[in-house]
Amino acid sequence: MAVPLLLALCLFLPPVSASLSLNPADLLLWDGVSLFSRGDWYEARDRLLGALRSLREVRGAKLRCAAQCGLRGARLEEAVLERAECLGACERLELGEPSRYRLTQETERSFHKATPYNYLQIIHYKLEELNEAAAAAFTFYLRNPHHEQIKDDVQRYRTMKGVSKQSFRDLEEPHHMVLYSRAVSLLSEGKLSNGVWRLEESLALYLSALEECRSLCEGTREQENEEHRDISEVIAEYYIQVLQCKQRCVLEGSLGQKRSRENIIISHLALLEEGYTKLEKWEAAAQITQSLLLFYPHNETILGRLSEYERTLQGRSSTKPRESIAAYVSQSLLEKKLLYYAMENLGISFQDPDLWTPEEIIPESLRETVRLEREAEEQRGADLPYEEVTVTMTPKQMNGTMRVTMDGVISKEECEALLGLAQEAAGSGEGFKDRRSPHTPHERIQSLGVRQALQMASSGSVNSSQAQLFYQTSERARVLAEVYFGTESLHFSYTHLVCRTAIEGKQEGRTDVSQPVHTDNCVLDTEEKKCWREPPAYIHRDFSGLLYLNEDFQGGNLFFTEMDGTTITAELHPSCGRLVLFSSGGENAHGVRAVTGGKQCAIELWFTKSAEHAEQTSSQSKALVRDRDEPQESTEGETTRNRRVSGRSGRETVAAGDATSSDPERPSGRTHQKRAARKFTDEL
Repeated sequence: MAVPLLLALCLFLPPVSASLSLNPADLLLWDGVSLFSRGDWYEARDRLLGALRSLREVRGAKLRCAAQCGLRGARLEEAVLERAECLGACERLELGEPSRYRLTQETERSFHKATPYNYLQIIHYKLEELNEAAAAAFTFYLRNPHHEQIKDDVQRYRTMKGVSKQSFRDLEEPHHMVLYSRAVSLLSEGKLSNGVWRLEESLALYLSALEECRSLCEGTREQENEEHRDISEVIAEYYIQVLQCKQRCVLEGSLGQKRSRENIIISHLALLEEGYTKLEKWEAAAQITQSLLLFYPHNETILGRLSEYERTLQGRSSTKPRESIAAYVSQSLLEKKLLYYAMENLGISFQDPDLWTPEEIIPESLRETVRLEREAEEQRGADLPYEEVTVTMTPKQMNGTMRVTMDGVISKEECEALLGLAQEAAGSGEGFKDRRSPHTPHERIQSLGVRQALQMASSGSVNSSQAQLFYQTSERARVLAEVYFGTESLHFSYTHLVCRTAIEGKQEGRTDVSQPVHTDNCVLDTEEKKCWREPPAYIHRDFSGLLYLNEDFQGGNLFFTEMDGTTITAELHPSCGRLVLFSSGGENAHGVRAVTGGKQCAIELWFTKSAEHAEQTSSQSKALVRDRDEPQESTEGETTRNRRVSGRSGRETVAAGDATSSDPERPSGRTHQKRAARKFTDEL
């Protein structure tokens, strides 16, 4: 190194700002918290928003420096030292001294958990910026789905006047996810060329974001109780931490869930293959299929599709997997091998974030341990937000993918209340009319929507609390689907309470079913063993659910099949409070056995990721729930309005009952039903 590297950097690095344009993120954060405690809402808002901007600036600077400072030396030692010098010089030029921008572990955790947004939602509310408050609350909720108060707050914002549906958005949503959602909407509308183009753009951006995340893993770390150890131990420990960090980057798109149940790359590839197939671009479809095989090399269904494409192309293609996908899979598998080696020989812990990892990567001595850990995690159900809900059948136990059975979703008393609602609705003459089933002449069917039930409650035709329970139960099922599958925000596509009754005297010798085998978002071709996501199917639906209300009937079992429509993979009997959730595609073809005696009742639900295809009656139902609470607010008049503006000052907490009774619309903020007081450190 004849020329000092620092001098070379000064000569050859592009011009950059002398230092960070904003104050350090941690200083802005804690100043904002202090101002919040004094009730200085405007200043607190500016500080907290500034902290988030400062954090983004630091991240951008680190990424630019990482890109400029590659490993260039002829020998490893030289390359590492030169990179360290390069990074240090570059970051000083862009950011100033390290003490200005390096964060403690506590502060990093607070940013990672989006804590500033929890403060901001209260501040925006105090300033009567309701749409901004809803967006901040929703952003915090997505990263903290089990936080009791934020769930209550988001629900309150949903029922407030003046809060638009578009406000419930992720303020930290990466651009590739925006493009992905748009692509899904375009494909569901039949705009194939535009949809595929958006998907390609989204996939490229995601791979770039993944690489950025991985490059940031090579930063500084805070030592706790550091002991004197051999240099090789220190290097090995640091390298293992870097590898673990790089592996966790795939979870960034799943908003903090422990395991990415929907791998974003695989989701992109599956949609791209479908899009190119419909566009009859067989070579592109074959290349995507080759890329999918990198994740699932022995999957017979994918191999079968590839054979069909090759026959269609008549040997005119020599496609290989995409280089970007092959490079990602190869690098990820190499890292996994090293981590499993360290797990076996150095006693480190490693939670593999991917479900596609081949068994041969895992050392034989660890395979049983890893298998049991995965099964235990599936059984826990990704830390479900309701203590009383348990996963009774995992996807593996149901011999499929993206399907699960949960019990205890509602209590026996709640089942009885909802059955009472159905009975009242049937007797009112307004809704829930009895008609012959469209699927079989041996059963009669009744159906009641959420909005219809709330409207009947408003007119006094049915019990108001039971109609409200119907709405709340549907919302609970939606949250469980979001959390378990680790997916983005789900919207209701359609929801209704359905009862199927066996017609007496017409059951003898019966050989049909209550509902034939079908799928919920594609046209099932049982001969070709394919499912075409195109009209007349409800192609915008992504997940489906059945919440059972009773078990005192004969028959009515739910069963899943292969795409041939006959090979049964799983079957289960309904019971009160049992919820079955599954993805709506061909992987979960299903039907219902004949109800041969009594009456079976359940809430049937379909969910969509597309806000554009959200059920219109869902927002109308929310409005009815809000209107139901209006009289309570109007009787309080000006007093309630003044309370909403002034609110609590400082960080004192109020009993949960007081917080809600004084103002039914007010977000409960930082109170907690189980605790009378909370410290800031508790909330981290």
